[in-house]
Amino acid sequence: MCHINNNPIYTAAQSFPHLAACSYKTTVQYKDLPEQINNYLKLLRECNCVAGDRVLLIASPSEYYIIALWALFYGAIIACPINPALPESKLKAIVSFLRPTLILYDDSTAAKVKSLGCRGLSMDDLHNNAQNYSQPAYSLPLLAEGQLTTAVATSGSTGTPRFAVHTLDNHLFAAVHANNNLPLNPCDVWLLSLPLFHVSGLSLLFRCILAGATLLISSGKNIGDTLQLHPEISHVSLVPTQLARLLRTDAGARRLKELKGVLLGGAPANRSLIKEARARQVPLVRSYGMTETAAQFCATKPGASLEELYSSGYPLVSESIRIDQDSSIKLRSPAIFAGYYQPNGTIDRLVTADGWFSTGDLGYFDAYGRLHVTGRKDTLFISGGENIYPEEIEGELKELPEIEDAVVVEMPDNEYGALPVAFILWKDGCARDQEWLLSRLSSFLPRYKIPRKIFDWPEQSPPGMKTVRSFFRSLIDVSKS
Repeated sequence: MCHINNNPIYTAAQSFPHLAACSYKTTVQYKDLPEQINNYLKLLRECNCVAGDRVLLIASPSEYYIIALWALFYGAIIACPINPALPESKLKAIVSFLRPTLILYDDSTAAKVKSLGCRGLSMDDLHNNAQNYSQPAYSLPLLAEGQLTTAVATSGSTGTPRFAVHTLDNHLFAAVHANNNLPLNPCDVWLLSLPLFHVSGLSLLFRCILAGATLLISSGKNIGDTLQLHPEISHVSLVPTQLARLLRTDAGARRLKELKGVLLGGAPANRSLIKEARARQVPLVRSYGMTETAAQFCATKPGASLEELYSSGYPLVSESIRIDQDSSIKLRSPAIFAGYYQPNGTIDRLVTADGWFSTGDLGYFDAYGRLHVTGRKDTLFISGGENIYPEEIEGELKELPEIEDAVVVEMPDNEYGALPVAFILWKDGCARDQEWLLSRLSSFLPRYKIPRKIFDWPEQSPPGMKTVRSFFRSLIDVSKS
């Protein structure tokens, strides 16, 4: 168990006063954070936000967004970062569910927010009005251990969102152990390449504040361009798709090689991608975690061998992962979330009597104590009496050099109960030859695992790092009608 700092902003301001805490259109030094957070918090309280309330943030990342998050944390107000790209109908459903006191927004989301029937305040107005206050520089309240801090949407593989609520302790405990595994130092710069409405992006606030590092917010959407424009960047978090795109160019691969750490997670990565990254000397660190664990729970060590990188690495905390006889992965740690937010305002914890949380994932430990994740319980289906895990078939498909991405789901069948079918995203210039593909698969998959139908990738698929299998299943029904 590690000690939790109950005033990390004060500590950072004292320890790293002239270093940059975050950088976007302007750079905010650590010494300036306490006063700015205080001023934001005073304005939020004037908007009738009190401890335990929920405030939605529907905006693009910025230095104002970062300060607002910390102000909410220090006010014991639950911050709910929301994907700004969601359609108005889904935002209305979220507002109805979370019943926020306030929505913080920016120019890109102003029109959507005005239609939601909830009080709103623009990030620009929050910042500009907060400058009118004058507060003592270090009068921040102490953060209470166990206080509810964030509510982050998680959809798993179903597409139906739930909101995982974290305490301050969850976030800080996870950050301490993540920094112990992949060291982060003062003057290091971590590029925010993942959204703040995902816990993987949100976790970087805590990692950087504890280390005195800078969180750099990119002003563009192209990670490769940002890496080239900012030679000071030392660390980056990527999902496999982002890594694959960067490795396609020599410039991207060279820049990744120069970094101190490239944290890879968010989705399964195929072996060929891992092998290529290591061959190009990318300082790769693979991780396993989920929204409910306040980001990574397990990771490989810096400088890991290729065999280690084929796994999800080692638990960051000893004796925090167990695997049951049915291969179910269960976790226990102070990083495990408080629970799922319920419509009546309560929190549903969902842990066993002795504190274990069931992830819904399946896996095993190898002889060296490294975790291997093989799939999810809720994606398993039975075809003619045989168990089929779609992730296994997807992994084999993604190993083929002609395929960019693949999703396997079940199609109902009167004889077998269900049959596997695949949606394929072909790489540019590769022919969509289904017979050739099925023939290739037959050389390394048993017959019952070979997809019976191959569909082209849909023009529009749900955004995000996780596969929404319900969406792909719905396309099968359309194709059969």
